[in-house]
Amino acid sequence: MNIIDLAGPVLVAALPVLSHLLGRFSPADYENLALQPRRSEHLWQIATFPLVHVSYSHLIFNVGPLLVLGLLVALNQVSTFWLLTAIVLLVSGWGAWLFSSADRVAGASALVFGYWGFILTAAVLQDDAFWTAAAALTLLLYAGLWNSLMRPGGGISWASHFWGLLGGVATALLVS
Repeated sequence: MNIIDLAGPVLVAALPVLSHLLGRFSPADYENLALQPRRSEHLWQIATFPLVHVSYSHLIFNVGPLLVLGLLVALNQVSTFWLLTAIVLLVSGWGAWLFSSADRVAGASALVFGYWGFILTAAVLQDDAFWTAAAALTLLLYAGLWNSLMRPGGGISWASHFWGLLGGVATALLVS
């Protein structure tokens, strides 16, 4: 493992920040990148909704865990990080597109839940001290994620969280 291997999680965490800054200082309709469920002409937004954040606090609450959890996954195996990212984006995007009750879905929290689900599932499936320690650390740091998954409200998309988590669990099952 070298420093270049860790560039992936840094890039994934930096993209929403750059997108948010560009959206705030650009005349383009930044929020048009948010996912609009069950509208076939907006299926392409499955690829862009994690880049959109409705406020700076929304962005900050996503980027920190996104970076930490992404680094933990990449520390174990970089190729798994990229596979996990792709699967979580697809599963959470399709899940939110099909099942979300919101008018628009935005934010990288689907990836946060996907990375977290992967780490927790890998700890259960693999007899590996790294995944056990990573799961213990993330449960300690991010136990509040269960709250936003189990008791959504205030404009929080339960669908992207749930399907992101499911994508992470499925990826862990796939690679174990």
